[in-house]
Amino acid sequence: MLADAAQVQGGKLYILGGGFESIRARSVPVIHRNLNLALILEVGPDERDQDLDIVIDLIDEDGKPMGVQAKGRLRVKDLPSIPPGAASVVPLVSPFYNVRFPEAKGYTFVISHLEHELGRVRLRVVEVPG
Repeated sequence: MLADAAQVQGGKLYILGGGFESIRARSVPVIHRNLNLALILEVGPDERDQDLDIVIDLIDEDGKPMGVQAKGRLRVKDLPSIPPGAASVVPLVSPFYNVRFPEAKGYTFVISHLEHELGRVRLRVVEVPG
C-alpha cells in the first residue's frame, strides 16, 4: 500500500495516511515530496537465511520506466519458533522522495525478486482545478 509515512519497528508495520490510490494535483507535472511503499512479504522456508534481492521500479500505465527505482537486500532468519514448512511474514517499507509525475495518468510500483514479479501497487495522478 501507499502511505504518507510508514516504518517498521520491532517486526511491526506502522502506517500514517495509508491506503490511498490517487494523488490530486492542481497542475502537472507534479512532484510528490514523500511517498512510502509499505509491503508485507511472505518468505518461504527455503528462502530463509539467504540474501534476497528486492527491486522496486516505478512504471507508467504504458509500461514505460519512470527512472525511479529502489534496491535492497533482505535476510530472514530461520528461527526455532517458526514451525517447519511455515512461511515468515516480513514487513518492509521503501520511501521515495521527490518523485516527479509528468502526466495525469496511472503509474505502478512493480516489486520483484530475481526478475520475478512479486506484486504491484498502483496509483493515479489526477489533475483537479485549484
